Amino acid sequence: MIELVNFSKNYGSVAAVSDVSFSANDSKITGLLGANGAGKTTILKAICAIHYASGGSVLVDGVSCEDEPLKVKSITGYVSENPRFYENFTVSDFLKFIADTRFCNADKAIKAKTIKERTGYVVETCSLNDVLSKKIAAISKGYRQRLAFAAAIMHDPKILVLDEPVTGLDPVQIQEMRALIKSMSKDKTILLSTHLMQEVSALCDEVVILTKGKLAAAGTPDEILAKSGKDNLEDAFLYFNKI
Repeated sequence: MIELVNFSKNYGSVAAVSDVSFSANDSKITGLLGANGAGKTTILKAICAIHYASGGSVLVDGVSCEDEPLKVKSITGYVSENPRFYENFTVSDFLKFIADTRFCNADKAIKAKTIKERTGYVVETCSLNDVLSKKIAAISKGYRQRLAFAAAIMHDPKILVLDEPVTGLDPVQIQEMRALIKSMSKDKTILLSTHLMQEVSALCDEVVILTKGKLAAAGTPDEILAKSGKDNLEDAFLYFNKI
């Protein structure tokens, strides 16, 4: 579970997010919606302990992101909108690097076994077999997104945080990514940031709408429609952005 309580984040004198409270529940996909600049990425980075709240608190599986950031990072997987890689690594070498980093404190024998099992799992789950020997610089946007996803789930995190995961993908790749996200939701808490209503309709059990850094609405898609008096999520989103 992810829980924000009166969360605020300032950059100098600029308030990026103000007094936002919501929760993302276990075994659910929660959509974090907002126009560009609404504060979505600011919230996601706080949840992943990349930066900290200026006010309020953020709890991940009951752990304070500010008090125990390393523990939070150990149970969280994050896919950014524009993931960065070591371009000259092959896909296989990059995954080995991620695995070595994630399991660096394990006993030597256990580490070797765990790395083999987890690397095999993410390669199969994210359909990366065809590009293992290719340099990352040479693979497509779709494969790069899959690789970012593979890196995020290498350590089998309880919490998965996705920032615009289908940006730049073609229709076939979008369907594949949706299926992958759905499959992960069975035993993980997933928070998915997007401004695409079709992704919300296809994936999300619950919805949080941000407007200019503030909470505009939260609930199931049906509850959001009822609160807005609209017939579809796109119109509901536009309604809350005009309030």
